[in-house]
Amino acid sequence: MKDYQMEEILHVLPVRLRVSAEQELRGNRQIQEIRLRCGKPVKLLENGRERMMQGSTVLTAGDMQETMEFVSRFSMYAYEEEIRQGFLTIRGGHRVGIAGKAVLSQGQIRTIRNISFIHIRIACQYRDCALGLLPYLYENGRLRSTLIFSAPGQGKTTLMRDLIRLVSDGNAFGLPETVAVVDERGELAACDQGVPQNDLGAQTDVLDGCPKTLGMRLMLRSMAPSVLAVDEIAEGSDVDAVFKAAGCGCVLLATAHGESMDRLLEKEGFRRLKQARVFDRYIQLENEGAPGKWSHIYNGEGGKLL
Repeated sequence: MKDYQMEEILHVLPVRLRVSAEQELRGNRQIQEIRLRCGKPVKLLENGRERMMQGSTVLTAGDMQETMEFVSRFSMYAYEEEIRQGFLTIRGGHRVGIAGKAVLSQGQIRTIRNISFIHIRIACQYRDCALGLLPYLYENGRLRSTLIFSAPGQGKTTLMRDLIRLVSDGNAFGLPETVAVVDERGELAACDQGVPQNDLGAQTDVLDGCPKTLGMRLMLRSMAPSVLAVDEIAEGSDVDAVFKAAGCGCVLLATAHGESMDRLLEKEGFRRLKQARVFDRYIQLENEGAPGKWSHIYNGEGGKLL
């Protein structure tokens, strides 16, 4: 882990844990997640396996409250919507998931209180991890619409981030493209005060924190991109928005949850996308020790290319 990434993580951890955490994190690029659970020691996910952080003691309710104060920059009210959704994104694009006591109103989650479980997913920019994918995504110099899918934690966002950069800057298979990114969760660009902290290329425009269903329409109308990129599309309104974007003639790059092609197509919305040939390529990931490693590449009809 690079020093600036480590500092971003350390700044949201309880002060009493920072020395131990720094010893674990410095220079270690294998740590993917940090889990804080009230009444338990800190756990680290390293190379797909969870272990206890060295020097960690049992976390208290005070530790969890302190962490949330740092995560929300001492303004929980300002992050009310993010807390309601169960996650926040901190500087650097690191995603902080939370769980505790859900407060309901008319069957909907209004907020989460007594936060006792915090999951920090460390964002890392692996440059050129998508380079080997490019020959399969271009035809006659034109990028094909692509959906990247996998189970959670396999590196979809990592691969997407690098693919956006390579498409925006241009590469051996295609000229530079104007890319519009709808970054609802802030994990792709990691914007701070509206400025991307991750390198998404010279010709990329970013809409940060906007729901995909609204953001795709806005970016198509306002930024006139040749490529539209979104992270983690789901059933329902997301799929409907993808259909509308595809009708505008824009190349689409997207990610979604799905352990396999068969499991992905069990969802009605994704069956509709496949039947309409909205995507020309489907990339299935399997984490074999490094994020963003693909195991299968399919064409728009579902036939294997690799």
